[in-house]
Amino acid sequence: MFGKIAEAKQKADEIKTKLSLISVEGKVQDISVIVDGNKKIISINIPADMLKPENKALVEQTLHSALENALDQADNIAKSEMKSLMGSLLPGGLGNLFG
Repeated sequence: MFGKIAEAKQKADEIKTKLSLISVEGKVQDISVIVDGNKKIISINIPADMLKPENKALVEQTLHSALENALDQADNIAKSEMKSLMGSLLPGGLGNLFG
């Protein structure tokens, strides 16, 4: 039992490392956000011409959408990796627990 727990922790750590090497981009209009598979924000790019006071609400809304898009992609990748981990540790996996 404890061997399986140690193995699961080791594999989870491996997945976390693997996810840190994966990056996804959420892009809405000209604003882009890049996050890694662990949902850590790597970069945000907002074109200079959008950075005007009259564009504040548009930039905020667009940035929010781009962030959601990138984080959703990262979440899907993480779920897929965890599902494969659980499938490799348990006979028959865990069904549809992670997605």
